[in-house]
Amino acid sequence: MLILALGSRGGIGEAYYPLVNAMPLKNPLTPQLVAHAVKSAIAGAAALYLAALATLPQGYWAAISALVVMGADVGETFKASRDRLIGTAVGAVTGGIFAFFGRRHVVWFAVAVCVTALVCEVLDLKQSLRLAGVTVAIIMLTGESASPLPTIIHRFLEVSLGIVVALSVSVLPPRAHEPSS
Repeated sequence: MLILALGSRGGIGEAYYPLVNAMPLKNPLTPQLVAHAVKSAIAGAAALYLAALATLPQGYWAAISALVVMGADVGETFKASRDRLIGTAVGAVTGGIFAFFGRRHVVWFAVAVCVTALVCEVLDLKQSLRLAGVTVAIIMLTGESASPLPTIIHRFLEVSLGIVVALSVSVLPPRAHEPSS
């Protein structure tokens, strides 16, 4: 019923027609764009499925990781995968260390984020810095057990699984800049 009201003449959706019609298509749908969209969907779904098979507690992180790193070509996916994996590793280590001092403690969390950013800067891991900070937040602000170790292990496994799946899917045909047949 709502769809009919939004899309029918005289319905709520009528006000949006000029807006939608005024939006120029920046990128017409090409076979490469469609292939990238389909491969992204396959990577996300496969990562989620495999995480469930592996009984990882929050398998959606595998799907999120696969979608975050999935690029239009293998090189782009590889670079994003490398940056995400390094960021996850740095964030898991620093977040894990500080989580032992005080999980869900705002001061220790702030110190952990600061130390993580400094580690990434000193090691020239600028592309991994944001993901390292996100991992610190996940490690320090989530998890049910008294020890952060299960959260650290699970997040790293889930992220790694998503990355492996995205890399595997990105090498499947058709690949970017290849003629599709």
